[in-house]
Amino acid sequence: MFSNSEAFRAGWRILKDRVGFLIGVHFVALAVQCAPQLLMGDSPGMKALVVIGSLLLSFVAALGLVRIGLNLVDGQDAEVADLWSCAHLVFKYLVAALLHFSLVVSCPALVIKLGSYFFSLNEFLSHTALAVISCFLLVLLSLYVLILFSLWPYLMVEHELGPIEAMKESSRLTRDTRGNLMLFYMLSLVAILLGAVVLLVGSIVAYALITVAGAFVYRQIQANQPEHAGVLT
Repeated sequence: MFSNSEAFRAGWRILKDRVGFLIGVHFVALAVQCAPQLLMGDSPGMKALVVIGSLLLSFVAALGLVRIGLNLVDGQDAEVADLWSCAHLVFKYLVAALLHFSLVVSCPALVIKLGSYFFSLNEFLSHTALAVISCFLLVLLSLYVLILFSLWPYLMVEHELGPIEAMKESSRLTRDTRGNLMLFYMLSLVAILLGAVVLLVGSIVAYALITVAGAFVYRQIQANQPEHAGVLT
């Protein structure tokens, strides 16, 4: 088990110590993702290439930020060049992201499909209270699946695991911390929304904080694992 308050305190402490670097590297990551938009033309082929290029660059930046977060939490040096340090994992990241998203979307859809065997759709929707409760439960199910596999980027960066292996290991690592992780991601969302109030700079500060706090959470979860458990020990 980890402490959310400790995670955000650690994140804030590191952010204050490296504020210039963390804000700068997040600005660079944002600029890298937006750079292909400058090449946008009228050709459908060029538009497709720009979209694909932006997507892949955003994945490279996301991997790099995970690496930077882990380095800072571990007390190691971090530099802007670390943004590209995991570029060789970009296609693994792409597959894992698509798989994760598919599971988050398909699990509630599967529940709805199964429910249709027991209730006719019209009868189901005619009961407003039941519909509201069901929607709420479906959202919780999506969040549960999201959290279940949420550590795969850290595992991919640190151990270069493939998509399936990283998601399996994430499922194991999060076994006893899923409720706490849900609270962490809810607090992270609040931080992002509060950051958005002061526009771009506030959002980048919020993301910088979460980059470090998320890495701290991952390390704390690892530290609380029993010895010789899982595929990485």
